[in-house]
Amino acid sequence: MKIVKLLFLILTIVGCKYNPNKSNYSPPNVNWTSSDEMPSFENCNDLINESDRKNCFNTKILNLIYTNLISENLIVNKIIDDTLIISFLINYKGKISLIEIENEDKLINEIPDLEKLISNSLENIPSLYPATKTNMGIPVSSKFRLPLIIKSN
Repeated sequence: MKIVKLLFLILTIVGCKYNPNKSNYSPPNVNWTSSDEMPSFENCNDLINESDRKNCFNTKILNLIYTNLISENLIVNKIIDDTLIISFLINYKGKISLIEIENEDKLINEIPDLEKLISNSLENIPSLYPATKTNMGIPVSSKFRLPLIIKSN
């Protein structure tokens, strides 16, 4: 029994000297290239030109957010004409989640639930094709930033 305790003590001391920061492991270098495919909706996927696909994707995302916000029938007390920058993540499964909203503080008094409304709008977007790392042939998560113009009537 003493030998087992002594062996355990020695292994504990030796194991505690391991420092993962001194490891030689480095993750594979993954760079976005022009041949990689950005996320896409089914109707945008048929476009051949990459810039057309990107414009289709951006327009579709913004239109779905606007449609959701309009359906909320928001009432504001003053005229709003502002631009927000929304950052969102599209994971490797094609699900979208809000990361942050820039310039939101200007509108928070008029639309207190703005972040929740935009987040729900993004989460309600039908699934889409995730970005694809073509040299590896795998779907990957990707982060995007888009301007969202908020205007009242």
